[in-house]
Amino acid sequence: MKQFRRDAGPGQSAYGLEVLAAEVARLAALIGVTQPDVLTFEPNNDGRPWLLVDADGVYHWVVADEDRPTTARDDVLYWSFAAAVAATTPNGADQIDLLRGLDPRWAERRARELSGEDSS
Repeated sequence: MKQFRRDAGPGQSAYGLEVLAAEVARLAALIGVTQPDVLTFEPNNDGRPWLLVDADGVYHWVVADEDRPTTARDDVLYWSFAAAVAATTPNGADQIDLLRGLDPRWAERRARELSGEDSS
């Protein structure tokens, strides 16, 4: 089985998106939510984030009218899980703790965002 690499680019293969979806599902299970609650791979109008890969191989993380382009899988994962955690856990310290269980760098990033030091 191929190991998931967060530093890899998006690629345009269906297999690449399947691997990403499996990683989202794996991490979602760790915090008690489901993959579709965190990220979908088809457009939706219900406020959940969804992912598009354009012809240049750039990820577009879309929620409502916001479109965040990136080539980093880690950004897609962070944005998705930070949004899911924020939606279910209003307390910032609890959000940081949940994200720390998934990736300590995400906890640090969320702490910076909540303190106003980082808006990425």
